[in-house]
Amino acid sequence: MRVGDYLFEQFKLRGVGDIFGIPGDFALPLYQSLAESGLRVVVNTHEPAAGFAADAYARIRGLGGVVVTFGAGGLNMVNPIAEAYAEKSPVIVVSGAPEIRGRKIDTLLHHKVRTFETQLNVYREITGSAVALSDSATAGEAIDHVFETTMRTKRPGYIEVPRDIAFAEMGQSPRRAPRSRRDPAALREVMREVVARLNGSSHPVVYAGVEIQRFGLRKKLIALVERLGLPVVTSIEGKAVFPEDDPHFVGIYMGHIGSEAAMRTVENSDCVLMLGAFLTDVSTGIYTAKVDRSRVVSASAEAVVVGYHTYTDVVLTDLVEHLLRSRAARPRSFAGQPPRPQASWRVGALTSTAIIEELNTLLDPSRSMVVSDVGDCLYAAIDLKAENFLGPGYYNSMGFGVPAAVAAQLAVPEKKVVALVGDGAFQMTGMELSTAKALGISPIIIVLKNSRYATLEAIAGKKPYFDLEPWDHVAIARALGGDGARVHTRSGFREAFAHAQSSQTFFLIEATVAPRMSSVWARLAQEVRTMSERAAPSRR
Repeated sequence: MRVGDYLFEQFKLRGVGDIFGIPGDFALPLYQSLAESGLRVVVNTHEPAAGFAADAYARIRGLGGVVVTFGAGGLNMVNPIAEAYAEKSPVIVVSGAPEIRGRKIDTLLHHKVRTFETQLNVYREITGSAVALSDSATAGEAIDHVFETTMRTKRPGYIEVPRDIAFAEMGQSPRRAPRSRRDPAALREVMREVVARLNGSSHPVVYAGVEIQRFGLRKKLIALVERLGLPVVTSIEGKAVFPEDDPHFVGIYMGHIGSEAAMRTVENSDCVLMLGAFLTDVSTGIYTAKVDRSRVVSASAEAVVVGYHTYTDVVLTDLVEHLLRSRAARPRSFAGQPPRPQASWRVGALTSTAIIEELNTLLDPSRSMVVSDVGDCLYAAIDLKAENFLGPGYYNSMGFGVPAAVAAQLAVPEKKVVALVGDGAFQMTGMELSTAKALGISPIIIVLKNSRYATLEAIAGKKPYFDLEPWDHVAIARALGGDGARVHTRSGFREAFAHAQSSQTFFLIEATVAPRMSSVWARLAQEVRTMSERAAPSRR
């Protein structure tokens, strides 16, 4: 089998149906193999958009792939892959490269930066494993290594394929079984300690994070919570990893910034069972979280930590599966919170919060997927009742929303995809609407328009460099083959959304929003502003 054929077969074996990217001369053999593989080839408008799309696809389907050319393509996609690394999204980047034959260290070849290894070295910093194929005889082993590492760690991987390797016949891949990190003795010891902590606590709580989704543990988490009868909070990155309409769900914990009920539940707990969550400045509400480490049991893809004891041979999946099987942990009774009534209509200014309130009435959570870019739309969406939600809540790179919506519609075609995007983020990757048109898909894009970087303005006040040139987003959508509507009021938004839901093409709603920010972002901005003032040098 040829190297390129084997490479794309590995994607198909793991349930991938779509590969994103942009062709280039060093990647042409790869694109020929890709076209012959049966995978759908999605050609994006720009490499960063391809990276964001592959990231979103990976978050939903468990693996994503993107193919680019050497240098100008691969290096243009570093930022979205850095986000995938930071947020543990299993994307594999496949890059073309110059031929191995005839390489000379002093050759000034187009797309080459410094050395032939420069791009590989960059990707080693933002992936869990990175290889450059140099011999078809060992290519299979190298490819297998990257796929195994990516699936095990949920970090991106990188495979560089020179033009004269892609069509070469490969040697036999060793097909090694994935290595197991489980140590039975360590597993028994940590489980005894965890169960003892749970049984001895008066107010235990589950704090669920994004790794629950990455490792496909959502159903097991639900079963575990129901069996133990525990309250659940999630992180902002882990929004919707637990059903938000479940009576055990309390809210999103962000220290003193997020849900007040979630804050009380976590900070009054004497045993916080942290499953697949990682603590960042955002998820802790700019470090306003008050959680005593001695009361935390933390399980991740890397280790289980009980108080100050670390077990590196036991990981998140081990702990969840053991607690599901074990009958040693005693069940509790949690009454839950009564659901908040949703009004059927409202009046008032159109704000980010108002849009979320409207979507809570207009959307069927079980039949929709909501994608958010960064900014106030993401923080307002904390109050969105969602079963399926994507948002870069940690790395916070603008530009995720529109390409992620395209990828999400491909990954879950049975759901209606709705994307929330600020006008600043739309200016970065909004041309991906052209890709939606080419694919014949119909996501709904809601652009929150205020003609400024409003989240920065909330921190630093009005500055001329926060102003944005106001675009006519509806005209852009129609020029790219879709449809759209411009709204300024809640009633206008409701009417436009009804049209969007029945549209046969993508539909963009340009929502001109009042300058009032969501309450979550207002509190976050205040904390950031306070930190900035403390860090500023004295002017005396």
